[in-house]
Amino acid sequence: MASEPPLSPPKEANDATLSGAPPMANLAMDPESLLNTLDQRLSTMGSGQKTSKFDPIAFLNQHYATEASLVQQLPDLQHAVSERREALDERIAIALQRQSETAESTRRHIQEAQVSVVELHQRVLRVKEKASQSERAVLEITKDMKRLDCAKRHLQRTITTLKRLHMLVHAVEQLRNTAVQIPFPDYPVAAHLVDATHLLLQHFDGYISKVEPMRLLSEKVVDLQSTLRVGLVRGFRVAAFGPTKAIEMERAASPHRNGSNEMLPEIRDDVMPPTVMKGGVQLLDALGTEVRVQFIHEFCQDHLAEYLQTFAPASREEKIPSDPPKRVSSFKVASTPESRPSEAESNAGLDHVEKRFIWFRQILQDVDAKFPDVFPSDWNLQASMARVFLQLTRDHIMALLDGPRKDPDASNATILLKALQKTIVFEKEITKWLQQKRGTVFKSEQLEAEVKGTDENCEPIDPLIGIASAAYENYMAPYIELESQSMDEHLVEALEDRKVDTRGERPVFISSTNMFVYIKGSITRCTALTKGKAFFLLYQAFRDSLRKYAQILDGKLPSPMTGTSGNLVGAISIPASFGGSTSKQESSPAASYRLPSGEEVTVCHVISTCEYSADTVEALEDLIRDTVDEPYKSKIDMMSDQETFHDITAKAIRVLVSGLTNRTESALKLLAATNWAIYDSVGEESTYVRSMHEEIEPVILTLYPLPKAASNLLLQKLLRQICCLILYQLLRYCDPSEEDQRAWHSAAAIGRLQFEDALFKVTCPRKTSGGSTIAPAMYTKMVQKHFGRIETLLKLVGTPIDLLIENFRVQWASGSALELQIVMSLKGMKRNEQAAHLEKFGLDPVNAMKGAAAGITGATIVSERVQALQDQGSTVASK
Repeated sequence: MASEPPLSPPKEANDATLSGAPPMANLAMDPESLLNTLDQRLSTMGSGQKTSKFDPIAFLNQHYATEASLVQQLPDLQHAVSERREALDERIAIALQRQSETAESTRRHIQEAQVSVVELHQRVLRVKEKASQSERAVLEITKDMKRLDCAKRHLQRTITTLKRLHMLVHAVEQLRNTAVQIPFPDYPVAAHLVDATHLLLQHFDGYISKVEPMRLLSEKVVDLQSTLRVGLVRGFRVAAFGPTKAIEMERAASPHRNGSNEMLPEIRDDVMPPTVMKGGVQLLDALGTEVRVQFIHEFCQDHLAEYLQTFAPASREEKIPSDPPKRVSSFKVASTPESRPSEAESNAGLDHVEKRFIWFRQILQDVDAKFPDVFPSDWNLQASMARVFLQLTRDHIMALLDGPRKDPDASNATILLKALQKTIVFEKEITKWLQQKRGTVFKSEQLEAEVKGTDENCEPIDPLIGIASAAYENYMAPYIELESQSMDEHLVEALEDRKVDTRGERPVFISSTNMFVYIKGSITRCTALTKGKAFFLLYQAFRDSLRKYAQILDGKLPSPMTGTSGNLVGAISIPASFGGSTSKQESSPAASYRLPSGEEVTVCHVISTCEYSADTVEALEDLIRDTVDEPYKSKIDMMSDQETFHDITAKAIRVLVSGLTNRTESALKLLAATNWAIYDSVGEESTYVRSMHEEIEPVILTLYPLPKAASNLLLQKLLRQICCLILYQLLRYCDPSEEDQRAWHSAAAIGRLQFEDALFKVTCPRKTSGGSTIAPAMYTKMVQKHFGRIETLLKLVGTPIDLLIENFRVQWASGSALELQIVMSLKGMKRNEQAAHLEKFGLDPVNAMKGAAAGITGATIVSERVQALQDQGSTVASK
């Protein structure tokens, strides 16, 4: 490196030098440290980075700022590098020497390792061969042991099967010996043997169809069981009916009906004692559920065979001709003894249905006497007999009610109801008897039985109630017709009956209370028998009767007058802003009525009766809906019937209001005929006010017993009508000159006060318990409301013209230009004045001039604005 020319520093180094970067002087002065730094730099770089990224010239320029410093330190640096190179050469030589020394031993060791691997492989092969030899030896040794184990297993199964076969053959032999015992088989032992043979035969199920001896043995078991069952059935028949009848039953049930006893087994005359029959019951349980059910079915058929012969309905040709039943006019007449059929008719008739139940009760007593404590409670034998009996009875009843064997009495409501009642009573009695005496549990009472701790072995069964009685459900038309006839009789009596029941809160016609009492009794009678279709049909009959009764109440109201157009108080109306009606329906023309003296009492009684009927109909609807069967609950709706009574209430209120207003006709004519021009002053009371008070007060007195809602509604309508009448007179006959306006205004104001005071006085008889003569607050509020409109109108008419617009906006905040124009017409203002005030009120000049040019006067108000008042209160009354 010393012979090489000095390296010129690169541009970066010169830049670093010129920029004043401090040279690494310490490293430059110590070559060893410089070489160590170089080693560290190279050791931190990867092998690829040493050649690609390391720049030795830059490294020297970094540590030697000038060429002079490099030249100065170059000998020392060369010396240090030479020393390191010599040391490295020495270490390489030593390493090569050591490598040459160890090469022979390494080669020797490799050869030894290869020999060891070969020896190990040979040893592994020898071990595998020995293992294979050992496995073959073990297989040879265990071959005989497997054969012994297999033989042992088969021997054990053979021994077990042989034992079971021996037990089965022995059990079958014992069963055969038991079946042929005399006089009666040992049924308890036979029951245990049947259970044993069932269990043993289950082990040979796979051999019965393949092994002939097993098939024969299985068939022998079935034959023995059949023999025991047939003998047991025969024994029960002998115990119940005797040997002779038992033979007849078997002959009838046998397919060989040729008159010979050749195919029938011999029947002994011995009667099974109860202990033997108890054992027979155990045998039937052992034979299985299917055999037990079949036995119960045959038992029921045997004991009910006589029922079919005795009570089966006969065809019409076999019946004795009889006179047709007479028509009955009421429920009471239909229940008389004369209308009942004679006792000479067949037992199958509806009028003798109770004989069926008497016969069955006797059968149950015979069964209890002949088979005391024989049948266990979980058999439910008596319940099964009752079920079959009721099913047969249902078929007989349906045949008697319709079809070719129809009973002539099927159209007789009394006999039909009696038969249904007897059937329901029997179903309830037999159910109660089975629950108390036999411990029978029905499904509907399963939870109750669990609470009471009933025997868990008793399986719940279907209820008996409704099996036979359901046959009447579709044939109750005569009963419904009878009830309808009875209600029609009450309606006929109600046509002329005006008696009033005053015992309650409100006076109502006695016919209404009698009708609802009868309806309640009819519901009680019907629900005691059925709550299904018949009850729903009865509900429809109730609705029809209620509609007829509503028509009767409507007929008690007076008829409208004809030719009422000339009446002064013929129904009138006022615009809504003056207190008139706001609805289109209530502003249409209505009929006018005249009430004779005392007739208002009848109208009030009609109102009370309609309100009472509507309330009772609502309660009746809830009662029927809660009582009727589930399929019919959604069909119960009596809202239209309530609306019918509400409509009649509204009509009665209109009649009363119209009649009252017609009674005030003379007083209003007196008011209309008054010539205010001749009066320069007015007194404290007017004749027409006193006359109107005398006409109103008797009618108001009749309102007190009415329901509060109807009374308030009627008072409200009366007030509206009276106010309309007064305002009608003011508008129609008020066209005074300027000099007469003061007298007219004073008279009108005092008349208003007198009317208001008179209306307060008519409520004085409705006193509180303390004797107060103060009118009720609600009534006072209504009077002040209606007369406040009249007072506002009178104040505005008496207002000076220059203050009219301001006072109108203050006193009549909701008033429109139409009301202002009416006030100006009443004041007698000229058209140009009206137009100016209308423009000042807010109308544009064109419309103001048109309104003034319309020339609204008192006469035009009457002809164009005052219409006939239709006091339709049906909507309000319904609410």
